[in-house]
Amino acid sequence: MSVDDAVRRALLEQPDLVERTRRRVPKAWGQLAANGVVTFRRIAGRAPTDAERRAIWDGLWRAATDDPERLR
Repeated sequence: MSVDDAVRRALLEQPDLVERTRRRVPKAWGQLAANGVVTFRRIAGRAPTDAERRAIWDGLWRAATDDPERLR
């Protein structure tokens, strides 16, 4: 289980949150970030380390705010 796997899965499972984050809808980013951490926990069977959690947030933020074609 990797951070990248959790990021990919969270993005695929929550396209509405990705779009709302892209449009800067209030609270959307927090929901997406939390979902990324929960996805990691579900897949890995453990909580992410601080470094993993930050990497999850970074991956989600970059994917949600960069070029939308990157998500395909």
